[in-house]
Amino acid sequence: MELIFYQVDVFTDQPLAGNPLAVFVDAEGMDADQMLAVAREMNLSETTFLFPPSQTDCDFQVRIFTPGKEIPFAGHPTLGTAHVLFQQGLLGSDRDACRFEMGIGPIDVEREGSTFMMVQPQPEFQSPRTDRQAIAQALGLDAKDLHPNLPAQVVSTGFPALFVPLKSLDATGRTALNLTRLRDILGKVDMIYPFCLEAVNPEAQVHTRGFAPFIGIPEDPATGSVAGAMGAYLAHHHVLDATRLSDLTLEQGLEINRPSEIKVSVEMAGGKIGSIR
Repeated sequence: MELIFYQVDVFTDQPLAGNPLAVFVDAEGMDADQMLAVAREMNLSETTFLFPPSQTDCDFQVRIFTPGKEIPFAGHPTLGTAHVLFQQGLLGSDRDACRFEMGIGPIDVEREGSTFMMVQPQPEFQSPRTDRQAIAQALGLDAKDLHPNLPAQVVSTGFPALFVPLKSLDATGRTALNLTRLRDILGKVDMIYPFCLEAVNPEAQVHTRGFAPFIGIPEDPATGSVAGAMGAYLAHHHVLDATRLSDLTLEQGLEINRPSEIKVSVEMAGGKIGSIR
């Protein structure tokens, strides 16, 4: 089997940083088992495979695979795939937007110069978690390392994750997964997402880490879909005002030497979340 693919680094302006992605621009004829095998061979957080769309208002059908399974949506695969398509002239030079058919429905991506922004679905919030000590232990921490005023909670804008607010950069850096406990507390959710409201980069407001070891992602260098949900979490819990939410910067991947920067814009309308980009 001979297949053409491109590898790009997403959420960075430097080679060999950010989150690497493999994009197979013509996957026609491949089945799910073959795509999963190829994703395992790539051994990246995600690999995308492009097909002709079944929906007439979409440009491509995009299927996303981790080394462990197919997932319906993810952020760095969406943006990285759009970059490859524009860079290779597969979408036309006169366009500044595209639409992908994905497992959660159509996703729009806008090009703003060399930057790409995706429009994410509206957030869904599960009830705050009460098992704080168990969650802390799954992260190799103690309950006292968790933020005292913010809840651990599953939030989704297409890819659910368990958000765990921590007190400090120190606690975030000390995170070391206890996989047995983690499996118990995650249940059907694939990712745990510890974060703190301190940052190494003075331009960033939030420092994050993302772990999805049971689907083949020991630690994700940058998690775009969950970054959008991060903005929704901060809006929902009134952590930041509307001005700061509209221009939010997250840093991720520093602990694994893949520094990444993710821009999030949450627009509020009548005190409610209007859009997430």
